[in-house]
Amino acid sequence: MNYRSKIALFYAIALIIAGLALSGRAFAQAASPQPALKLYVDPATGQVFTRPGRGRAFLTEVPASALSESDLEKRIEQKTQAQLQQNQQQLLDLERKNDTLASDNQKLQQEVAEIQPAWRSYIENFQDKFRVGTLVYGDYRLYTHTGFGPQEQENLNAPGPGNNLYNSFDISRAYLNFFFFPTDDFTVRVTPDLYTARGTATADKIGSSSAIASNLDGQMGVRIKYAYLQFNKAFNWSPNLQGDTITAGVLSNPFVSWEEDLFGYRFVTDVPWNFAGFSSAQLGGSVQGPIKFNELQYIDYDFGVYSNANYHQYEQTNTKQGMVRVSVYPFGAKWRFDGLGATFFYDYGYGNVAPDSATGTTLLNAKTGHITRGAALLHYTAENWGLAAEFDFGHNAFTGANLFSSSGPADYFGTATTSFKGFSSMTTAFLENGKADERGIDFFGHYHIPRTPFTLFGLFQWFQPNTNVNTDPLDFQRWVAGVSYQYNEYLRFAIDSQNLSYYHNQFNVPESYVNSFAPVFTAPTAGKFVIDAVPRDTHAFFINMEFNY
Repeated sequence: MNYRSKIALFYAIALIIAGLALSGRAFAQAASPQPALKLYVDPATGQVFTRPGRGRAFLTEVPASALSESDLEKRIEQKTQAQLQQNQQQLLDLERKNDTLASDNQKLQQEVAEIQPAWRSYIENFQDKFRVGTLVYGDYRLYTHTGFGPQEQENLNAPGPGNNLYNSFDISRAYLNFFFFPTDDFTVRVTPDLYTARGTATADKIGSSSAIASNLDGQMGVRIKYAYLQFNKAFNWSPNLQGDTITAGVLSNPFVSWEEDLFGYRFVTDVPWNFAGFSSAQLGGSVQGPIKFNELQYIDYDFGVYSNANYHQYEQTNTKQGMVRVSVYPFGAKWRFDGLGATFFYDYGYGNVAPDSATGTTLLNAKTGHITRGAALLHYTAENWGLAAEFDFGHNAFTGANLFSSSGPADYFGTATTSFKGFSSMTTAFLENGKADERGIDFFGHYHIPRTPFTLFGLFQWFQPNTNVNTDPLDFQRWVAGVSYQYNEYLRFAIDSQNLSYYHNQFNVPESYVNSFAPVFTAPTAGKFVIDAVPRDTHAFFINMEFNY
């Protein structure tokens, strides 16, 4: 290698070394951390600082060499502005939430202010929403003559013929009336009925060789007489129907209770159709009330649909019965019974037996066939007196069970006996053959002696259980007469005579004639008769008491 070649190689090596030195310095500079600028902001004023301080919050960190001074200031300003806008938006959202809460709080306070008086009024007047009352009927009765026949009042029973001078003290009815008025629109009534249980006191077997006596006969029982909901303002949209109501539950039927109020002496005796076995209360629904013009009542109506059972029976049928009563006051009435009125009532239903009881036997048709009851009345009520005349008609509406509701032949109720056996069979044939038609005429009224607590009252009933019988030995007349004493507005007493007379003279009825209604006698002959077919009369004296609060 010559001298020039050595010089050239030296310079090449020197240049390579110098280049390596420069690239290493650059690499060291790139690997070392760059200085950064930390920025802080005061949220209250929006000022930006490069050093931390009281009330300042860290904003961001920017490398010092990344931007020029103008870009850095611009970035800082943009960042600060965004943070301020975000803070302002949060403040606005918070203000809106506060406004909403304040508005809701004001509404709540207003609602509470509106509710509080109503709530206080409901609590303070709570006692006015209830009414509790009681109704008690009591009596002392003495029978100078005893016989078979219906009850004078519900739950009163007397022994049959041969028990003259039978007498007793009785509580025939004891009600507790509960009324609840949750609002002016509705009335709820619940009336339990305390009564004396009747029935054969048979033994109740326990185990295979022992028994105990039943306590059914004579024990006190409780059943529901009334339990209904009444809508009081159903027709307030009409000025002529204001006060009319819709009622559902166990309630009075349209006629019996109305007639009891017309007569005014339910605590003494039953009104005619009730005496003939028509109960005063059923389970169903009805619409009732007056129709008024110029504040005078011209029509009073009540119609509804009910079960075929009454309030103390179990419903067995798959049918129902309908009833309607319309009372017309041609000259207008100031209250329910005022002046001259005419009333019509009609009931169509069926016997309370299960559907599978229907058979082809003629004797059972009365229980499975239809039943009708009707009445037409003309009545006048004044301040001190009242008088009513009534015509009754019916079909299959009076059975042996109705005739013997007070007492009857043991044979009729399934107890074997030789006494009255023919009479019991005759009664079944005449009254339960499915073709019995009833007729009746009644009069009742009262006269209050002015300026005294005494009122005279009376009732007369003439009833034919089956007009299809040529001479029916079961035709009867009933008359009640007495005087009542009003002790105060809650308590009154009455002394009265009550009498049931079968008005035909005693005679015998051929068994063959009885069998023409129903085959109750086996192989009757012309020489066989029901001996002494007319039942014995019943005469009694009563002292009655009513407490109604």
